[in-house]
Amino acid sequence: MEESNERDYTKINLTRGVILLAWPSVVTMMLQMTVGIADIAMAGRLGPEALAAVGLGRQLVFFSFAIVGGLATATTALVAQHYGRQEREEAFRLTRQSLVAGNLISLLVSLGGILFAEEYLTLMGAEPQVVTLGSQYIKIVFAGVIMIYNVFLINAAFRGAGDTRTPMFILVFINAVNIGANYVFMFGVGPFPNLGVAGAGVGTVLSRTLGTVIGWGLFLTKRFRIKLSLSDSFKPRLDEMRRLFSVGAPASMERLIRSTSQAVFAGIVAHLGTMAIAAAQVALRAESFSFMPGFGMAIAATTLVGQNIGAGQAKRAEEAGYRSVYIALAFMSLMGVLFFFFPRLFINLFTSDERVIKLAVPCLKIVAICEPTLALNMVLAGGLRGAADTKFPMYITLAGSLFIRLPLAYLLAYPLGFGLVGAWVAMTVDDIIRGLLMLMRYRTGRWKKKAAGLREAPE
Repeated sequence: MEESNERDYTKINLTRGVILLAWPSVVTMMLQMTVGIADIAMAGRLGPEALAAVGLGRQLVFFSFAIVGGLATATTALVAQHYGRQEREEAFRLTRQSLVAGNLISLLVSLGGILFAEEYLTLMGAEPQVVTLGSQYIKIVFAGVIMIYNVFLINAAFRGAGDTRTPMFILVFINAVNIGANYVFMFGVGPFPNLGVAGAGVGTVLSRTLGTVIGWGLFLTKRFRIKLSLSDSFKPRLDEMRRLFSVGAPASMERLIRSTSQAVFAGIVAHLGTMAIAAAQVALRAESFSFMPGFGMAIAATTLVGQNIGAGQAKRAEEAGYRSVYIALAFMSLMGVLFFFFPRLFINLFTSDERVIKLAVPCLKIVAICEPTLALNMVLAGGLRGAADTKFPMYITLAGSLFIRLPLAYLLAYPLGFGLVGAWVAMTVDDIIRGLLMLMRYRTGRWKKKAAGLREAPE
């Protein structure tokens, strides 16, 4: 771990830098997907109602990640830029302020999730049994949301400093605990109670609590790129908070828009019935296999662009984004081919219910078409965020949701009668357009002049 901590990503060969930063992030994404897969797969063994409950519950949990996700984006970008300028103490101070802000926000989010769990599920059109099961899961997860937020921000700070291996090791531990606890508490192994769907919530909170303890412990050892001490000042600083939220607010808004769009999209699907909800969750989890390379390359782009912008090397920063996206295009295009020709290979991992499989197969085939443009969107957006250009991704997410995905999904699913397939066509069209717009923005190079308050982009 320590060897990677000494690399200078403002000087290293860019392709090598992308790979060194990306592979731990790919593994990290794989591990995060594994948690989601474990939740969905185990819930699927409890029946369609349990599968729908966990799926809708996770939608609300993801929605709650919007604020902390924006804060994490700002943390990664600003820590990266401080590292590029060799300003270590400023990076450490900003990390402390990020954690303070995240913990304060988590208190409000936790209260809201606990109080309004049933109302959310009812609004989503869930049937009574799904509301009962899903509310149990939601309340448990939101009771421990402060731990989930801490893991987000700890990993964001490490990545900004150019250390993607430490978050990977933290996630390895979290996954092992999460999957084991899910199994134990969902099915009542040995002396432990059979909690069913609620057991998935217990596993989530327990694993993140232990992950937070490990992350803070690594900070305090002072052997890694981010070094903190309990004697440091954790008093909120308005100047640092403003910096974080000026960069993080558009990213949070983007996530809120995306999460709201996903929730409304899920609501459109929910009114097609429990089988459609279950099939949608299975198709989304199957598609998540393709997100792993895209996520890894996006993290690499964020760190490399951020550190090189901080070092005043705008041309190298731009090239880092292109190198990252080329690799993502190759992998995600291959996944699209596999989704199209072998959809059951992925769908059978999550359910054996033939009714659900029949609905999920065409959805996975449809979404295979947009994998290349999804790579463009994910990775180049990561590059823009590294340069602190968080507004453009927000704008295209808003436009795509309001004018393409949601109205087209409703039109195709109901008036035109295509049901779940129609909704998936709308999602695919939206992803294609977003990817092309992101490429157009990145190629203009305007983001280099705005990055980190630079008036001109040095070459």
